[in-house]
Amino acid sequence: MIKFLAFLFIISIHSIVSAATFIPLSLDKQLEDASGVLKGKFVGLSYRKMGENKIITEATFQIIESSGIKQRDIINKNNFKVIYPGGKWQNLDYRVSGTPTFKPNEVTLLVVKKSPIGFIVKGLAMGKYLIQESREETFYKSSVFPNHPALGKISIKQFNDSLVRSFGSPLVKVKTDKFVYVPNKDNRVVSGRAPASIRNNRTIASETLDDNEEKSSSSTFWLVILFAALGGYSALSIKKKHHRK
Repeated sequence: MIKFLAFLFIISIHSIVSAATFIPLSLDKQLEDASGVLKGKFVGLSYRKMGENKIITEATFQIIESSGIKQRDIINKNNFKVIYPGGKWQNLDYRVSGTPTFKPNEVTLLVVKKSPIGFIVKGLAMGKYLIQESREETFYKSSVFPNHPALGKISIKQFNDSLVRSFGSPLVKVKTDKFVYVPNKDNRVVSGRAPASIRNNRTIASETLDDNEEKSSSSTFWLVILFAALGGYSALSIKKKHHRK
């Protein structure tokens, strides 16, 4: 079922065409239905082929701080991947307008959403915030609307206040390099670096985002994720192009 939904996710993502129009929304609105925010250092890009002519990009980050992302989802803070549509595969080059771009070793903030195939950048480039530092202060600004009166200069306090309202916590440092979710007989969670026997043979278990979502229909839940991924949640307006067969 998950593989089928992931396939639908990729098909929907690749229906996006070259023209994308972003609509400015408040930070609180952008955080609605997100899974969390991470502050991370960009490491590099890789690409995956999910089907015929369906390519996605995986951007790897070293997580410095996070809010809302469950610790069990951070298997390795130095190798955390977020995905978005488009990319390169052999002689195929699929470009999707509105996707985020990253510079080598860039430290940035990303609003992310958990999907059937991993964490996506929610709202495409709208989900990326730049970090600006000066002698007087450090603040964040939208990569899409850097000159917007509300989104072009957000103080650390303002940003953290929004995170607390959405996820119950500001950005906090991720201290452990590795984390393993191993429920024991008492249903407690053991965290920290895994023994070698577990690290070499572990698999990542799938999980629902919260108890309320677990009770809902899985198909309805993932459809919500698809629309959120495409920026369909009023943050991104995209025109669809119909191809002639």
